[in-house]
Parts: sequence; C-alpha cells; structure tokens
Amino acid sequence: MKKLVIIGQGPAGISAALYAVRGGADVTVIAKDGGALAKAELIQNYYGFENGIPAALLIERGVKQAQNLGVKIIKDEIAGIGFGENGYLVKTMSGEYDAGAVVIACGVSRNVPPIKNIDAFEGKGVSYCAICDGFFFRGKKVAVIGSGKYALSEYGVLKNIIEDVTICTNGDAPAFDAAGVKTDTRKISSFEGEGNISEIIFEDGSRESVNGVFIACGSAGAFELSKKLGLEMAGNKIAVNEKRETNIPGIYAAGDCTPGLQQIAKAVCDGMIAGTEALKFLKANS
Repeated sequence: MKKLVIIGQGPAGISAALYAVRGGADVTVIAKDGGALAKAELIQNYYGFENGIPAALLIERGVKQAQNLGVKIIKDEIAGIGFGENGYLVKTMSGEYDAGAVVIACGVSRNVPPIKNIDAFEGKGVSYCAICDGFFFRGKKVAVIGSGKYALSEYGVLKNIIEDVTICTNGDAPAFDAAGVKTDTRKISSFEGEGNISEIIFEDGSRESVNGVFIACGSAGAFELSKKLGLEMAGNKIAVNEKRETNIPGIYAAGDCTPGLQQIAKAVCDGMIAGTEALKFLKANS
C-alpha cells in the first residue's frame, strides 16, 4: 500500500493518523509545531476531561498515542506539495516524502501580507508557487516576499530558472543567512501596474520594477499549499465534501483549514473521516 502523509499534528491530523494507521496504512505526520491549539491554555469544552486539560498536554498525548501505534512523526517545515511518481511529493525544508494520498490539517492561517493591490494582481504577476509559475518568468525580474526559511526555499527554486531574483523582507530582518542572497529589507507600501504587476512601491517612496512577485511569508499553511496544488477554495479555507475530499483525488483536508466551526470536536471528527477515506483511497489505488 502506498504511503499516507498528513500535514499537521493537531487534533485533525492526529485523528486522521490514528484511523489510517489502525487500518494498515503507512502513515507519516509532518508538522513544524502544534499550530494554533498550542497557543491556547486550558481546554474546558472537550469531552472527557472533567477539569479541563492544558492544550499542550492534549497535543502531547495525541502525538504519543499515534507514535505508539506506529505513526512516524517528523518535525519539519512544509515547503509545498507537488505531483510525484507515486502520486504526490510532500516537500519540507530538509527532505521530500512520497505519498499516495495526503491529508492537509495545518490550520487556517493565510500568510498574505497587507500590501495594497496584492489581491488585484493575483494571477497577473502575483503568485504563491515558485515551482508552478517560475517557468513563465524566465529571463525576467522577480521578487520573493518573505523573511523566513520558506521565502529562502522559494528563492532557491526560482534561482534555478531565473537570474534576477530578490527576496523582499517587507521591513523584517531576514531569518536566514543572507550571504550570497540578493535581499531588500525596505517596507513595502503597494504593488502597481497596468493589467499586470510592474512595480513594487516602498514606504519611503522608492520604486522597483518587477515582472513578477512570489508570496512566501511565514510558513506554507493551508492557503499556500492550496494555491500550489490548485485546490478549490471556500474563502480562505479549503473546500471539501462530506468525505473531506478536495477537488483533487487523493488530497483530503480536515480541521480548521476547512469551512465550519474552529473547534477541537469538529477537528477530531474531520480527521476521523479524512483518515478513513484516505485509507480507502490508498487501498483502491495500490
């Protein structure tokens, strides 16, 4: 049976892992941290804990439960999801993982900077996927917007096919070794252009001509991964059906990154369904 890769180790991701691994799947969970839940304190509205439970402890117990059943837990930052020889290829900052199916359960964050006109130029020079769209900018000048490892990863992809690439940190200090990397730390005010983007306007009034801009702020969350794959969206969340299937076969989504209440109980239910359906998909396609 092909492998299942789950992105996110919150209640949705771990629930999906538990159901899939008990059904015989080879399951790997990849997550940078505990997500939004890890920032909460005491959880008092989840079944079975009469005095509540600290969020960090709930995450820890879930992860250990999955590990005890044979789930591999990898702490890493996701760079993207692509199509691979065995179905899909989940890329992290330090490796690549083949997957016959993928469950996206990494929350709802949309790492889009509040830059004027950014939405107006989506698909008109503003992209969220270097691997997908870099080819169209060969011989041109582009910028990557971001200051972390994700931005550096997208920069590396683009430099393989485009000579003139700059990382614009939008006023932030680079969270990577900037040696040998063309970097601009000025704060961005807006994007401008006639039809397609043609300029970055900085807050100090200066301008920089560009043919394209790649957004890579923070880490790649559900929104960024969806953009890369071409998943159907419902606002800033991933559209799914009752089986938690997306519009791409073999790709499932669960938890806060899908429409509905952002609650642990809902996330666990989503994960159960996504894990079960992903298992069925793997068995049918192995």
